[in-house]
Amino acid sequence: MSGDTVDRFWKRTLSELAGVPMDALIEPAPEQSGREYTTSRVTLTGWGGIRIRGWYSVPNDAQRFSAVMAVPGYSGRKPIPVHLVQQGYAVLTLYPRGQGESRAEWELEEATKLTSYPTDRDRYYYRGGYADCVRGIDFLTSREEVDGERIGMWGRSQGGGLTLVTASLDARLKAAVAEEPFLCNYPVAIEVGKKQPYVELSEYLSAHPSDREAVLATLAYFDPMSLAAWITCPVLVNIGMKDETCPFQTIVPVFEKIQSQKALMIYPDLGHAPCTDFNTHAKNWLDQYIG
Repeated sequence: MSGDTVDRFWKRTLSELAGVPMDALIEPAPEQSGREYTTSRVTLTGWGGIRIRGWYSVPNDAQRFSAVMAVPGYSGRKPIPVHLVQQGYAVLTLYPRGQGESRAEWELEEATKLTSYPTDRDRYYYRGGYADCVRGIDFLTSREEVDGERIGMWGRSQGGGLTLVTASLDARLKAAVAEEPFLCNYPVAIEVGKKQPYVELSEYLSAHPSDREAVLATLAYFDPMSLAAWITCPVLVNIGMKDETCPFQTIVPVFEKIQSQKALMIYPDLGHAPCTDFNTHAKNWLDQYIG
């Protein structure tokens, strides 16, 4: 709708999602289970009626658990964060539409996630991709063994961007860890992001220069720069000053928009890579706020 503000657009999207029955299918997945935990394959119906998949892992000692949702980087691949399950969390490893396990249900017809319908916010990939993350929270809050007041999210790269957005759109999240977040500050990312995946946008605009204004207008609806002020839960973020995939210039202005309790960890020598030190702080963050 042409008159939609960012706020109205997402209220409309989430209202549409709420009208779609989740229709959860839960199947045993012994090949993904361990001695201390049991994993099930979960299939859910997301926004627009598209089915998505994930792994739901629960410690074997019966109780009410805190829960963490984990989501993939841009590649769409994400192993189950077994260490969190072993430390007592129920974990939903969710693959938004067209990513990882969910590719068996639906795939992008053309282009990439960043360049799929970039001039049409109603059809842009991340409208459904972001709504899928909210559906994941719907699933966790539906589980009797999960304490709905103790749900967190932790993702790296694209997963970090998805975490920031989910925290913006869904106040049921009580803790968020956004590790080297992607999907941030698109106008700057297009200029300074010379590596994949941001280069997909700059290459698209080079090939379609007349679309620049429309593309930037679309991206504004999906940029944490537009959404992060809505976050209400504690948020932990890190940046690597040598990260050329998710440059610090894209992340710091988004962090500054967050009004809730927050912390930013800066690693001068870190590129776009996992960080053992940050992992320790991230686990402590989850323990502090939802453990």
